[in-house]
Amino acid sequence: MDALATFKTEHDVGLALHTLAEATVGVKLFTMTADNPKGGYVRRVYSSDEKAYPVLGTKPIVFDDTYRKMTEERFVYVANSVEAMRGDFPDLDFIISLGCGSAVNMPVVAGGEMLGSVNLLHEEGWYTPERAEAARQLAIPAAACFLILRSRFTI
Repeated sequence: MDALATFKTEHDVGLALHTLAEATVGVKLFTMTADNPKGGYVRRVYSSDEKAYPVLGTKPIVFDDTYRKMTEERFVYVANSVEAMRGDFPDLDFIISLGCGSAVNMPVVAGGEMLGSVNLLHEEGWYTPERAEAARQLAIPAAACFLILRSRFTI
């Protein structure tokens, strides 16, 4: 995480966490989505594939039971197959076309407030229980990244 000592852009911050995720559990597609609960929206702040998943615009937060579960229980979504992902990803066909068939979506929470989520995708079967557990090691570095983003950039 030495890259956090020298970041200049949002991309640099995201790339630091992406590099750590690659070394920790492996990723084919890595994105970070920052939450602005007071503003009522989320914004993708990093994407390892900006052609497929660009960093632009915002979308409203759906303050539903899933959001509550992610914030209060810090529920980490893990699906290790396309079948397990079915129904949870409206863009699943596109995800499959990118060669991905397993996912870990981890909420990043500090002080009871949702800072954002880290989203890892890889080929089907990649996120075994061991790798999914290893992905949880990203929680504290991810919180540091989101707090940096909040303090230095407009989220």
